[in-house]
Order: sequence, then C-alpha cells, then structure tokens
Amino acid sequence: MGELKPRDDFSKPTKKVLAERVSHLCSNPQCRVLTRGAKTGSAGTAGIGVAAHITAAAISGPRYDAALTKQQRKDYDNGIWLCQSCSRIIDVDVAKYSVSLLKSWRMQAEEFSNTNIGKKLYDGNTVKREIVKSTIEYISERSISSSSDLAIEAINIKQSELSSLDSRFNVTTNIIDGRVSSLIEPKSHGIELKIAAADKNDDTLYSSLLGLEEEGREFSIDTSKINISGSPLFEQVIARSGGVLQAGAVKQKIQCELYATNNDETLLLASCRAHIYGGTKKTILEGLALNNFLSFSTEMSDISKSTFTIRTSSWLDKKLNKLPFFPKLIKAIDILSKSGELKVIHDHPEHGEVIVAHTNVLDKGEVFIGQFISLLKYVHKARIVNDYLNSDLSYQYFNASEEEVKALGEFSDLIGSPVIITADQIESNPKLKVLLNEGFFENENPIGTPNTSIRIDMQGSLKQLFNQDIPEYFIRHQYNNVGVVTNGGLIENTEVELELHMSGSSQYIKTVMQYK
Repeated sequence: MGELKPRDDFSKPTKKVLAERVSHLCSNPQCRVLTRGAKTGSAGTAGIGVAAHITAAAISGPRYDAALTKQQRKDYDNGIWLCQSCSRIIDVDVAKYSVSLLKSWRMQAEEFSNTNIGKKLYDGNTVKREIVKSTIEYISERSISSSSDLAIEAINIKQSELSSLDSRFNVTTNIIDGRVSSLIEPKSHGIELKIAAADKNDDTLYSSLLGLEEEGREFSIDTSKINISGSPLFEQVIARSGGVLQAGAVKQKIQCELYATNNDETLLLASCRAHIYGGTKKTILEGLALNNFLSFSTEMSDISKSTFTIRTSSWLDKKLNKLPFFPKLIKAIDILSKSGELKVIHDHPEHGEVIVAHTNVLDKGEVFIGQFISLLKYVHKARIVNDYLNSDLSYQYFNASEEEVKALGEFSDLIGSPVIITADQIESNPKLKVLLNEGFFENENPIGTPNTSIRIDMQGSLKQLFNQDIPEYFIRHQYNNVGVVTNGGLIENTEVELELHMSGSSQYIKTVMQYK
C-alpha cells in the first residue's frame, strides 16, 4: 500500500465561505446547478457541492504549484465551489481548465450571485415555458412592444455564454440581417490558436492567413472549411453549420484633423478618427471624416499614394439645407481651387504634427479634387434654389446633364444677383424671335422711338433637382430705352421677329421670377 501524501485541505469555515459566496451554485458558467437543498423525508439538507482546489492540495495533483505555501494552498483564494461532476471534469483536462480560467469562473459566479440578490430563481422548465409564451405573444403581435427587450436580453445571454468559454477574449454579440454575429477580440498579445484547413488540398485558408500576417488584410471563410483548436470559444463558434469566420488585424485608433490647404491658406474642416493596422510587410491607415462623407486610406510607407473617396451615401435622404459640415465645405472650395489639397494630420505625442494622408496634386489626386469641387458647387447652387423656391428637397443620387448643370448655374446666379448690361457692353443690335404675351410693352411709346421698354418671360428649363420635381419658374429679359424694329405689326399673342436698336441709355436686365 502506497504512502499517503499530505494534503492541505480547506477548513470548514473556508468551505462555507466558498459555497455561500456563490449561493451554493456550481461556479462553472455552463452548469450553475444548485448544490444544496432540502433532504427528502427528514429535516436535514442534502448537498452535491465540493470545495475544489484550483491548484492541487497535494504533490502530483492537478495544477500543483510548488511555489505556494501550505497556508496559500488551503486559503479561500485557491478554492472554487463546484458540483461533484464539474469538480471531476476540471481535474481530467488540466490544460483546458487552467488556473486563470477557474479563477475567472469563481469571479463570474460571485458576480452572478451578487447581481441576482432579490431576484426570482427559475428552474429550466419555467424558463422554457416563459420562452414559449413570449414567442407566441410575439408571433400573434399581442405584445410587440416587448419584443425589442426580449431581443436585447437574448443577445446579452448569448454574449455572456460565449464570453465564459474563454476569458482571454472579449466577445460582443449582435444580430445583423437576421444572423448572429460575434466580434471576438483578444485581451492581450501572445494568444495562440491552431487553425487548419479541413481540406489539405485547399490553399484558400493559407493564402488568406498570409495576407493577414503580412498586410493585415481581412478575410472571410466558411467555418465548414476550417478546424480550430486551443480555445473552447472558437471550437464552439465554428461547430455550428452555416457559419462564416471573418478575421482581421487588431486596429489601433488615432485622432486626426482634416485640412483644406494651399500655399496661402489653411482651413480646418473637421476632427476625425482613423485606424492603423498592418502586418510584417505593410502598415495601413484608414479613416472617415465629415460624418462619413469622406473616407481616406494610405500605406504609411508612401503617403503620396493616399486614396480619398467621396461617400455621398452618407447624405442620402438628408435635407439639402441640413447637410452636415456643408458651410465648412463651401469655404474649402476657394482654397482647393487654387492648387489646393486635402491633408490628414495626426498630432503624435513624440514627433508632433505628422501628415498621414493627402491628395496628391498629380494624377488621381488632381482628378479627385476636381470632382470634389464640382460636387460641392452643384450642391451649393441646388441649396440656393431650394431655399428660393421654398422647397423641401433631400439629397438623392442623381445624374445631371451638361444642360441641366448650366441651367442650375444660371438659376442660382440670378437669385443672388440679376444681370445688368449697358449699351456700351453690347456689340450689335440683338434680334429676337418671340411670342408677344400680354403686357409686352412697358409703356405706350410708339414703335420707332428710342425709349421703348419691353420684357420677355421665358419658362425656366430646370425641371428637377436630385430626381425631385421643383416649382416652375421663368427668366425675365427686360430691355429699357430701346428702339423696336419689325417687318410686321406687333400683335399680342403672336410670334414675331424683333430687332432692338440700342442707344447710349439702353439697358438689359435679366432676372429670375416665380409664378404666382
């Protein structure tokens, strides 16, 4: 018979504290069974709970730590309250059930006990019954107002279950387009997992992992095509059919500022957030600015290759007069029009202000600035027209012809400033083919005298902005102090050709008018 090894067992008070601090529930988050209750047929109690050692109480035991003293081995900090089944499970696979994992179990169990003080305790059958009841209510639309609360609670439960599987990771769970999505992020560096292709002849996983390692490139792959070991969290996640694993490098957030600048002026457009990520061969910076209207990315080794993209989707359905940052953007037009560029600057704690992205004045950068200015000018003019017509237009995707752009420009310019031309600015007498409407003559001066004033109202050609109808308007052409010559008589509501003779006091005025 072998010699018994001395054990550093817990005292009764320590066992009592371990049990009571978790409400006599098993500390395994996947178990949580009640370990003490009434004994059948007598006044006593029955229990299935065990005060288990995290590091073994004796030499050669599971997770034995020779560095601990006898007192430390029998201390509360080295214990965890479990049911009998779970106490055996943790000692069979010591690699899976590490010291840190068991201590996290105890912490979670104590937190669970504390947060549920004063709350009802439900058994499994009651929970199932409530779930069925809630489902029926939801389907029959008898209690729709509570459906969002149920969804949030379900997400939180799912998130808690996954988080408890591996304490080395943070888990954030959500439902996107009807599918459960879990974002898993390591809490620290140096976490090792083993991942392999289910089919050794399929190199998709290898090439994807290589891109992730060297450049931080994200990738997606069906979970049916891979095997993962080394984490119960990942093992459970990929075990479900129809799943997709999306992996990418950890992204570091930095604060930046977006400027419009040229040799003479600099304008701060907005502060923005960017992310830096990469691998062994490449480091990438990506960011969004101006309420997601502008995105930018660059390879940090060569910022001259920075890419900027206009994201008009961020404006979609927004009222024209409420587009975010637009007053600042209008101020940027003059700067950018004079050989200007966009710059993204990060205030580094050691190196000071560092340019992390900019539009190259050559090649694509110049083209982008041109497109950027054209869009801003078009929207600016549309906003002027929208206000003048008292419309309520919203931004929508559009495709404007050259004629429509010209008509919008004429309309908005006339709102702000009518065109006034004197005789010395007109090289030859204008000839007009017009329909003489009622009130064609402003006064009663006869034809042939140099003091006639006439006006011609022409319906505006712009019918829509951003695929939305706008009220009708007309352009008024008025000639003051001119002589009118025609081969025929001037009869209202008939079409004739007129030649206007200009004198030193003649004047041409062009304005925009609304129909009353």
